[in-house]
This record gives sequence, structure tokens and C-alpha cells, in this order.
Amino acid sequence: MLYRLPSVGQSDAVTVSAPVAVIGPPDPAAAFTAALDQAGLASIRYDEFPVDLSGYSAVIVVAGRYPEPERLDVAGLAEYVRAGGSAYVEFALDDTGFLPQGEIRTAHIERIFTTVALAGIEPLQILDEHSSQAQQVVVRGKAVELCSYGTVAGTHEAIFGPPDVTFPALLDIPVGDGRLLYATTALSHHVKGRYKPVRRWRRLLQVIVGQLTGVQLAEDIEVFTEPRVWVATGEPVKLVVRSSTKPVAELDLVETKPGRFESDLQYLDDGEHTFAVGDQHVTVAVGPRAERYRRMVDRAIAWYDRAGMFYDAPDGSKGVAEGLSNEIDAEGKLPFRPVPRGDCFTQTAHAFRMYADLADFPRGRTIADNLMRLVVEEEQLTDRNQLYGSFEPRGARTDLTGTNNLFADDNGWISLFALMSGHVESGLRGVEALIRTSSADLGLQVDPWRTPSTLLVKGWDELSRSPIEDGLDLTSHWQSSAQCAYLYAYGLTGDQGYLDIATRGLDHMAGQHPRARLETSRTCEAGRFLLPLVGAYHYTRKPQYLETMRSLAGYLKSRQGPDGGFAEWDGKCPPSNEAYGVDEAAIFAANGDPVTDQLYGTPFAAWALPLAYRITGEPVFEELAHGVLDYLSRIQIDDPDDEQLDGTWQRAFDFDSWEYFGSNADLGWGPYCVETGWSVAPSIIGAMLYLTGDNFFPPAPSSLSELPASIRAEFDAIAAGQPAPATFTRRDDGRVIRIQNGVQAVLGDLTAAGEPVWARNEPVGADEIYVRGTDGHLHHTYLDDRVGQGRWQQLGDLELADEPVVAFNPGANAIEVYVLGADGHIHHCSMIDVRGGHTPWEPVGTLHFTGSPAVLYDEELGSVRLVANDTAGQDRRTRKVNRWHLPWQDYSHWITA
Repeated sequence: MLYRLPSVGQSDAVTVSAPVAVIGPPDPAAAFTAALDQAGLASIRYDEFPVDLSGYSAVIVVAGRYPEPERLDVAGLAEYVRAGGSAYVEFALDDTGFLPQGEIRTAHIERIFTTVALAGIEPLQILDEHSSQAQQVVVRGKAVELCSYGTVAGTHEAIFGPPDVTFPALLDIPVGDGRLLYATTALSHHVKGRYKPVRRWRRLLQVIVGQLTGVQLAEDIEVFTEPRVWVATGEPVKLVVRSSTKPVAELDLVETKPGRFESDLQYLDDGEHTFAVGDQHVTVAVGPRAERYRRMVDRAIAWYDRAGMFYDAPDGSKGVAEGLSNEIDAEGKLPFRPVPRGDCFTQTAHAFRMYADLADFPRGRTIADNLMRLVVEEEQLTDRNQLYGSFEPRGARTDLTGTNNLFADDNGWISLFALMSGHVESGLRGVEALIRTSSADLGLQVDPWRTPSTLLVKGWDELSRSPIEDGLDLTSHWQSSAQCAYLYAYGLTGDQGYLDIATRGLDHMAGQHPRARLETSRTCEAGRFLLPLVGAYHYTRKPQYLETMRSLAGYLKSRQGPDGGFAEWDGKCPPSNEAYGVDEAAIFAANGDPVTDQLYGTPFAAWALPLAYRITGEPVFEELAHGVLDYLSRIQIDDPDDEQLDGTWQRAFDFDSWEYFGSNADLGWGPYCVETGWSVAPSIIGAMLYLTGDNFFPPAPSSLSELPASIRAEFDAIAAGQPAPATFTRRDDGRVIRIQNGVQAVLGDLTAAGEPVWARNEPVGADEIYVRGTDGHLHHTYLDDRVGQGRWQQLGDLELADEPVVAFNPGANAIEVYVLGADGHIHHCSMIDVRGGHTPWEPVGTLHFTGSPAVLYDEELGSVRLVANDTAGQDRRTRKVNRWHLPWQDYSHWITA
């Protein structure tokens, strides 16, 4: 039953002559004055309560200090309501007991949903807010709960019904002869806070106005074109209206199904065209695809700068941010997510390299080169163990304890783009690391979210023999990037081994198709599976790959909406209200939700489909490529006033309500997040592949077969435990680099003032490295034969005046470290065989010296000997006995002997 004002009949219209008083600051008040205007009602806004409320047809009090509650003096308002007036108040404190009160808390995963039928809003309809502040009040007396907070699964509707635990969001409370509508949160905040879906939030405020005044609400008529926003030259468009009755329009409209009216197909000239339906207007642009796609690319490239994605340096030399997190704050902003992800670096680098050529934009190549340099120099793991060749996907490598999970999909993309950028050796090491962590039988990745400890404990041989669990062998989400890297490596080198492992895995996956493990959804899997199939068909012309691509095309076509996007289907969706918001999940709730995924699905389909058409020549791939690229161009955010989002895409787009909106159940990447890689970069890579005619994969295998053999030999030597002595040196920029078997690695972000020195610590199987930093202190790290490089640690606060000297003392199983301090004394510490255990600095005698001593181990005496020149120019010598140093002796007369 429709919930209405009790004193107003089901079809009665009420005429309201007195204005409505709206109390509160202009911005939140504007949300309600818009609803009042829509209802044809006059309103007067006040900052504070007027002295007399009796001349107003209703009173609306908005939360002016949200997310903080405001304490109100409501004595006059209480008197007005008890005398028969109607008032709405939201999120306020009251000392008199007139307003409901409760504990103020953050609604972390609870969402607002309707509990009764309202005018134009059915029960159980979801109104998404974003971690709103709310009062957890208890319903008392004859109050009616119109909207509730609760943990509900669903996109537009609570598909499993109301949850067991709820608390009120909007109450209708009889008070004396009047009524009070009380919202436990700031419903007026929906505009500033970007609450979704927008049309439903607007309607809710209109419903509140209708309940307060008794005015019958006008029907919410929706007018749009199909396709929306833009249509390619020569292609048709139609006008669509959603309305319960046939509207008045300049085009003849026919009801095609209940509540939906359509015009005939219109073929329009290039330019903008506007259609009127009653007092509503809708505009559609018509123009060439190439121009539209180029505009899309230009705007997305500009977004990186406008949104500040190149933090600290606009040339990319400090990296690119991961993007924007999902959690919209009280100001309507998305949190900046500065995580330096290698996959985002490399995907962005390739997009900017392509754009440099497309737009004659030299800065694009500079950005690309800088981003790739950071990944290759800072993120590839080159310690000689089972992590060798992999890429640390979340920033510069540190020691083993700081190494993130070595995700197979991230490493696949990084390796692929390293090859494409000209860093062939680094890319092939990444490819070989993926091969060594793949199944020997299937050629597919084992444990693709692998931890470093798993790799070190199991080793390459055991891992390759491990069964692939959970059907992971059939998920392109985890497998496709590695397969693309193998195929590109084959095209670059001509090495048959790369093609063999790629096709072995693809044969297995294609043979099982359409069975697949769904990491996010079947739609995303289809888009991700296409790219490696395109590459494999390019090199082999195997019919099975073409048939599988045709099948994927048929599936995508069956899920395609009227504007070209592919609806999510068969996903990892919460199976109950209790499962909502507790794990990673898809951004739709049930099959049929008109939601597309711009993180894991749409961009990869846009990337692969132009290539599929170019490689096969089959029209279905061209049609689908046009559809998905058209769609991306239509849903690209176009708001010049919004520096965060103008020119980009968020993850979930609802193509029926035509806004960014979806099920917010995913713990990590909800519907409103933005990724520089994965989303923006792949989207414009796809558009530029279309514009340039680039085949992406090398046209024919080259002959660089000696290099793959050399790379494999490096891995074989590590597997065999063969040693490789390391040397260390200071780079021009002050960073310390390690060179081991010809492979360089930058050691952390320490800036050195001098050259590093090192000594072999055989009892623990490591090299100990020391260097004077630009801060004047001594710093230490290590290279362990098994766990690899350590982090730099400062050794005390001693200020150095010269470079350190070190020697291994086998008599004590210790590294002896000597430096000249700023005080002119020589100081000493020892590193015992417990990792990181340096003794405190202590002076060696009281003499002053001009430089650090020379140090050697005297095997005959079994002790460390030191030689140094004091400030008088005399030659002084001493040696270490046990943990003590003997007094300095004068050997200056030996100089002429």
C-alpha cells in the first residue's frame, strides 16, 4: 500500500498557499528548495528559527554542520507541531526530548533502504550513502519507519529482503495534532556527498515534501536518447521516454512496453541535436568515430595531470599514483591512493608512449621512459633465489620482510610492458620467472597470489609439480597477462619455448570453454580471455583459438546493452545480506543488473576487440569493438569543475540509470574507485589501437634466441646453487648499486656520500655492505645468499669524517668496522653473527688521526691489525685482541727503513 499523509485522500490534491520555512545553511537547504520548486511550492530560507512559525505550511530543518550534529533549541518548533503543523528535522541534538535521540555512529556497511511504498519508490529500494554519520535511535509509540539502515545485498533493491538487524533512517512520528518527520542522518547531504542513485535520492526529498504539505507529487518522467550522449555518423538514434502516460513530444512516440515510449529511428546530420518532451530536453551529438575516440583519449591523458596522478614530478620520474579509492568522504571527494603499483606504472607508460606518437607529444615519451625506468631499476627482484626475475608489485623492493605478494597477473602485465618498452632483458627475466612458477603439465600459473615465503620454501621444481587448485587453471583473470607476455616474448625473440608454454595453457583453457572459474564475473573473464587468444591465433592460425574467440564474441553480444557496454553476469556476488561487505565481490548483485565493470572488464574488452578484428577480419569483432569504445566515450566523466574525475572512468556504471553506481559490496575496489592502470590506461590503449591500426603483438617472430638462452642459464645457475660474487658501487645520483653476474640492482633509496665497502660474512652466508651517507652517518645492509638484499640501517649517531673500512675476523666470526669520526678519533664496532647485531661505537684510543685506518686480518697472530697516520704524520699501529684494542704504537721510524 502506498504510504500517504493520513489526512489526504488517495487521489486528493492539496493546494498550499503559505510558504515552507527552510532552516539551515544555503548548501544543504538547496537540496530541499529544489524539491519544493519541483512541487511548485514557495519557500523562505532562514539561518535560524524565525520567531513565529505559525505562518508556514511546513518547516524543514536541515543539518548545517554535518557530519557533526547540531544542538537545536526546538521549543518553538515543538509548539508548532503539537498545534497541528508538519516539520522535517534531520540529524540534530535536542535537550527537551522532542527529537528522537541515539548514539551517533558511522554506518560503515549499512545502507539506507525503503521499508514502505512511497510515491514513486517501491519498498526495499536502496539509497546508497557513503559511511554516513547516523543516530541509532529506537522506534517508539506510533512512529512509522519509512526508511531504515541495514546491511542489505543488492544493487537497486534489497534482493534478500530486509536484514534481521536494522535501525531507523527516516521516521514519521505523530506529535499532538501534528507530525514530525525525523531523519537520523543528513538526507540533504545527498548532493554534496554524491549519494547514489541520484534520481532516487531526489525523489525521496520530493516524497518528504509531499508528506509534509499534502501536495500530490508529479510523476518522475525520464527522457533520453538511445544511444545516449553521442552516436557515430550515419548510425540511427531514437528518442525514449519512461512515463506512465504518453507524453507530448515533437516526435511521434509509440509505447513499446508498459511505461516505455519510443520514436522511430532517426538518422541525423553531424552536430548536436536537441529533443523536447514537455518541459524536458535531451541532447545528442553526432560525429565521426575517429574524432570521438581521439577526444576521449585526449581528455583521459589530461586527467592524469589535472587529478595529480604524477605525484611530486609531472615527468613521471617519481612514479604515478594507483588512483582514487572507493570511499567517498563527507566532502564528496575520493581519497587519493598514492600506492606505487608496478602494473599501473607500466600500463600508464605504454599509454603515454602510444600517445606521444599519436599526438606528437614528446612529454609522453619522457613520462613513459621514467615510469619504466623506475619499475625495471627499482622493482625487479634480482636476488639469486626463487624470487629472481619477479617484480615487487607495490613499490620499490626492500628486504624479504617488506616484499608483497608476487601476484601473477601483476607480474605478467609488468613483464609484457617491459618487453614492449625495450627493456628486453628485464622483461625476459620476468617471463622466465612466470614460466618457473607455472605448472609443468599445463603451462599455467600455480598459486597466482603467491607469497615470497611460498616460493622460497617450495622452490621452482616443487611449485611446477603442484596441482592447480580451485579451477584456477581456467581463469583468464589470473592467467591471461602471463600468456600475453609469453606470446610477446615469442614475437620478439622467435624462441619456440615461449610459444609452446603459451599455447599449452591456452589449449587447455579453450578446450574447457565455456567452463571457467569466475574471479569477478563471466563477463570480465570473457573480455580478459580474448587478448591472449588473439596473440596465439596471430602466430599459429589454430582454428580452436578462432572458434573460442567467436564463442566469446557471441557471449559478449548477448550481454551487450543498447549503448555498447557489456553487462556483468554470473559473478562473485554476496549470497546473503550477512555476506555483504565482508569480502572481495563483484560490483553487481544479480544477473540482470544493468552494470558494467570499468576495472576488470570493459577496458580489456576494448583493448582486445580491435585487435581481434584486425587479426581475423571478422565483422562481429569490429561491431563489438565499435560498441565498447563507443560506450567508453559516452560514459567518460565530463565535468570540467571536478578536477578529480573529469576525463576518467569509475569502476561501476549503471547504463539504465545512466550514472556511476553499483553494488558496494567489494572490500577493496568498490563501484567508485579509479585506477590509473587497469582502467584508464587500458581503455585508451584500446582506443589508440583502433585509431593507429597497431597490431600490438610483433608482426612476425624475430631472431634473438641467444638472449632467452642466456636468461635461462641465469635461472639454472640459481637453481643449481652456483655462487655469483657481487660488487657494489655508488651511482652518479648517489644511489648504491649491486652488480652480480652482470645484473644491476639499485639498493634502496639511501643516498651515499662515498663509495661502499663490503666484506664476506661466511658463517651466515652473506656480504655485509657499509657506506657513508650524505647525512654523515654510517649505514649498513647485507646481501644474504638465501633471502637476498636487506634494508639500509643507520649505525648509531656517530658523525664520520672519512670512508669506512671493514674486515672479516674469522677468530671472532665478526665483521670489524672502523671509521674516522668527526672528532678526529678512530672508532670501531663489530657485527657479530646474529643478523643486525652491531656493537656500540667505541673510540680506539685517544689519538687523533687524518683518515680511516688500513685493516687486515693477521692469520699468524689470529687478530685484526690496524695502521693509520696520526695528525702529527706519524705511522701508528695496533691490533685487536679479543674485544679490546692494544695501545697505538709509533712505527714512524720504519718509514725510511
